[in-house]
Amino acid sequence: MAFINEKISEADKEIFNSYGFKSVFTNDPIEPWEWTIDRERDIFLVALEGRGYYDSEIPLFYALVWQKRVIKIEAYRKSIGDFFTGTEMYWRITKIEAPMFFFNQKDELIELIKEAFDAHGSLGRRDIVTKVNFDYIAEPYFIMEMNK
Repeated sequence: MAFINEKISEADKEIFNSYGFKSVFTNDPIEPWEWTIDRERDIFLVALEGRGYYDSEIPLFYALVWQKRVIKIEAYRKSIGDFFTGTEMYWRITKIEAPMFFFNQKDELIELIKEAFDAHGSLGRRDIVTKVNFDYIAEPYFIMEMNK
């Protein structure tokens, strides 16, 4: 199976909420809405909040959940084209904060991030995207996990 974009179902909201995603601006819980998910591999990417345009100071904040661990991502996007003729997406991924658990899987992690962002397309619409480009992908940095 591959990544697909879908609305988060009532049944899946419990899974989403179990990660305790909070706003970086207000610390309020993030409401489940949409995600880019690969159910077979049990991986999902979710846009949490932010602006993220190339000329913006505020990035888009994402979370990639892989092996039940959260990888925090900050990214900027640009698209060329339009809804009717298709858009070409450009991404700058400026921050990848991953649990130390993934230290020896760095290359696989980066490939999964690229795959998930490619499937995510333009605001969760892959059908209007003709091509996805990565202008920059930051080196991941790894943090020790704290017990909850």
